Order: sequence, then structure tokens, then C-alpha cells
Amino acid sequence: MEQLVFLVKGSSSGTYELTFIKDGASLTALCTCPAGQFGNLCKHRVAILDGLIETIVSGNADQVPTVTGWLGGTDVETALGELRSAEKSAGVTKDRIMALKKKLARAMNT
Repeated sequence: MEQLVFLVKGSSSGTYELTFIKDGASLTALCTCPAGQFGNLCKHRVAILDGLIETIVSGNADQVPTVTGWLGGTDVETALGELRSAEKSAGVTKDRIMALKKKLARAMNT
């Protein structure tokens, strides 16, 4: 099992702890922000998975490529890909996007 922890700046002045855990083919992403606490999709986890480092305040932004490398072959990669594909498709409804966001959140919480 491997684990990486980031501190990220939230929308308000606070910071949140974002933990990624790679255990075999399983990738878990946990965030202490309100959305993450309730098991919902949060922008902090997705930003790291997208390789974005702007909100990291813990000084270990150089570890983001490790996390993005962990995506391969996981259900998180599949769910994130489905969401990104749906977001780009003009024919996809908001309800479908919301369902895919919930699917991605579930994948990251297991």
C-alpha cells in the first residue's frame, strides 16, 4: 500500500487534507472538505487527478505525477474518463453528468 497526503487551499481561507491511497488495483482519494466529508465529488481530488497543482500548499506538488500514475487500470480512471467524455458531449443531460460525478465519488471513496 502506498499513500500520499497533500494540503490544499479551499475556496475560503482554510486548507484541507487530501489523501490518496494506492492498494493494488484500488485507488482511494479522501478529502476533508465538506463535499469530501459527505462522500461527494470534490474539486480538490479531481484537480490532483487532472494533474493540477495550483491549490497545493503542502510543498509536495512534485508528487502529483505519482498520483496520476496510480490511475491506470483503476475504477477511478474509468469513472473519470466517463465523466470527462460526457462533459464534452453536447447531448448529455445535466442529470447524466451528476450521475457520473456520483459514480466517480463512489469510486474514490472505496
